[in-house]
Amino acid sequence: MRWKSTRTLASLKARVFCFFCPKVYSKSPSPISRRGTFCVPQKGGDVISLIQRGLLLLALVGVLAAAVACEDGGGEPTPGASPTVLAAVQVPYPLSIVDTVGREVTIEAQPQRIASLSPAATEILFAIGAGDQVIAVDMYSNYPEEATTREQLDAFEPNLEAIAAVGPDLVLLFYDPGELASSLERLGITTAVLGSVEETPESVEAVFDQIRLLGQMTDHVQEAEDLVAEMQDRVDAIEESLADVEQGPRIFHEVDATLYTAAPDSFVGGLYKILKAQNIAAGADQPFPQLSQEVIIESDPEVIILADGAYGESPDTVKGRPGWGNISAVRNDRIFVIDPDTVSRPGPRCVEALEALAGFLYPERFE
Repeated sequence: MRWKSTRTLASLKARVFCFFCPKVYSKSPSPISRRGTFCVPQKGGDVISLIQRGLLLLALVGVLAAAVACEDGGGEPTPGASPTVLAAVQVPYPLSIVDTVGREVTIEAQPQRIASLSPAATEILFAIGAGDQVIAVDMYSNYPEEATTREQLDAFEPNLEAIAAVGPDLVLLFYDPGELASSLERLGITTAVLGSVEETPESVEAVFDQIRLLGQMTDHVQEAEDLVAEMQDRVDAIEESLADVEQGPRIFHEVDATLYTAAPDSFVGGLYKILKAQNIAAGADQPFPQLSQEVIIESDPEVIILADGAYGESPDTVKGRPGWGNISAVRNDRIFVIDPDTVSRPGPRCVEALEALAGFLYPERFE
């Protein structure tokens, strides 16, 4: 099988603008917790997570509240009374994280002026109730609609002066072309690099980690946990419906008409793993390889998913491609178009994409 690759910035712009987003690393450097996650350095290098601290705080407050209630009532509980419970866990600033390029970042107080140069991060921020804290976004942050009302910045060729001019107290980058993060830090602007073009979360679980991380960074811990729980329930429902499936259909996911695709080790490929699909790009040495027509025809995908419908591709254009007439997906009319933003951004809407893909691959199970 033949794999082609492109490394130029121009080609990355054309093909993966919707893929840039935070990456969670699995390795855990010491004494700080794993990259891309919240941590509180402690003596001896131990790390205590914010969630653990919050739960402990809740428990202590509950005990103290109950004790006060008993004292006020002479030891007799008041009928119908219940211990006071905090509505949400408050983040104890300052807090520290280690971003995905290994930089330790300290956030002194709850951010009020965030510049998000990542569409996925932007969607997460608005979904967890931190949208009012966002003052600027990158030019591809088109969801939710409210995000389009913010100042727009260039994430691929970022301009230091333009970013600084909006007066952010926190900048979230998906991509640092050189010394942007350090330059912003020298201006006194807290900056975190949460991903890069070719390094995106490889599973829905990693998206959950990113949602929790941004919830902690912005002091929206409970909202983040609620969002993760809702998304997890939907993923669980799909997995339960496919519990008896040993092997799903062969699929080809088309990123663009030049036959770039999503390999199993990409975020998009991770969605197909959940659905037990056989990805014809298995074995590629990069997340988004370019396949040849011969490889696709020989692999005979049973389902073709088009993420380039907005750029003119459709089931009819695929059927008209020379040599594609004998591909199973073409013969059986199993060519589908999906929203490229929804399916490729590791954010809250990735579960919508998973549900849509489940319907394409298993129409008899997901009506």
